[in-house]
Amino acid sequence: MELSPEEYGAYWQAAIRIAAGGLIVYFGVQFTSALLDHRALGAQALGFILLVGIVFVGCFVATLGLARLIRTAIRAERG
Repeated sequence: MELSPEEYGAYWQAAIRIAAGGLIVYFGVQFTSALLDHRALGAQALGFILLVGIVFVGCFVATLGLARLIRTAIRAERG
């Protein structure tokens, strides 16, 4: 499969988005773990809400990268 420079760049951008999504989730878990370990119910609730939001954003970014990767692969195979 021969890739044009644009397709090659699109693959790298997709890989970067997937990695960024994973890093967002990883650092989000690290960030919210202090709140989730706290004894106060309010801190735990805030930590849980932040964790859910951060995981959602990280998965969304990774899914955008995966969609771009698949779209680029299909476009490269077609011609």
